[in-house]
Amino acid sequence: MGKLHLKRTPEEQAARDLRKARKAARKAMKRSRPADLSGQERSRSASPPRRRSYFSYGEGSTKRAEHELPGHKPDYDYIKAQVEEERFREKMWGAFGDDERLDSVEATLNSYAHVPRRWRSGGMERMDDELDIDPQMMEEEDYAEWVRASMWRKKHAAEHAEQELKKAERAARLEREKALREETARMEKAEEERRRQRRSEKERLRWVDARDAYEIRWKDLLGITDEQQDAQQELRFEDIPWPVMVIDVGPSLDKKGKGRAEEVTVDLEDLTVEAISAFLLPGGRIAENTTSDRDVVKKERRDKLRETMLRFHPDKFEGRILHRVHERDKERVRDAVGRVARAINELLVEKAK
Repeated sequence: MGKLHLKRTPEEQAARDLRKARKAARKAMKRSRPADLSGQERSRSASPPRRRSYFSYGEGSTKRAEHELPGHKPDYDYIKAQVEEERFREKMWGAFGDDERLDSVEATLNSYAHVPRRWRSGGMERMDDELDIDPQMMEEEDYAEWVRASMWRKKHAAEHAEQELKKAERAARLEREKALREETARMEKAEEERRRQRRSEKERLRWVDARDAYEIRWKDLLGITDEQQDAQQELRFEDIPWPVMVIDVGPSLDKKGKGRAEEVTVDLEDLTVEAISAFLLPGGRIAENTTSDRDVVKKERRDKLRETMLRFHPDKFEGRILHRVHERDKERVRDAVGRVARAINELLVEKAK
């Protein structure tokens, strides 16, 4: 660990800088004394004294020569500036060193990830991570177990290899089982999607058949003449083709106990605007189609609503069909026709907007 440097107060720093400046001045004086002595000895010799130059190339050399001239008074400001420059460089190098030490410590701490046994729970109790960790990070109990396991592996190499093989086979089996479960789930999901599509298609065909039966029953009902009607029995409420999806109630028995065809029933509460719109105007929303398709769809829906209004207009319905209805069901049929007419009128106003 590096030396700990405490921050100095301004007074301590100024005193330290002054001591360094004085020390540097004394060193400069000492360096100038041998030059003076050599000059005195040279003056005593027979040969003429050689001239010594205190100048050299470069700005730094010139400044040093000026401050090292014999008998020259030291420039304390220059020396203090040099000392501060050296102190700044020392701080920079110290900061670099601290960063390097922190990086190395962080790398060392992050190179191992070990969970002590006392903190393990569940499946972590059987973790086989002792081969990949640093023994220095282990506790005493874990280290002893690590040493015993290492010695056992060296002594029973064949058995250890067999255990590793079984472990690999078990991992491969688990992987195959996982893949099988995923494939099974995928197949079940695909089968469920196919069943959903079949149910949707079956429901769509059911609605198509109901609309076709509705049109056929209306054609048969309007095609019956008065003479044919006299020969037939009177109409009941269930004999009127109402523009809603009917509910099957299953086969029924007549008065003689014989089986009759499947019977369907419609209540007055079933004749709502939503039910009539879903039956007469199938398909997606108009906004999902192109401009030309929207115009065609709008025209088809408008024509369908007008056709239904002509069939269930109270005055027209009473003149053509109501007199054929059984007296017991006339009031109920009249109420149902009024409900259908009001719903169709509401749909026509809504579609015209």
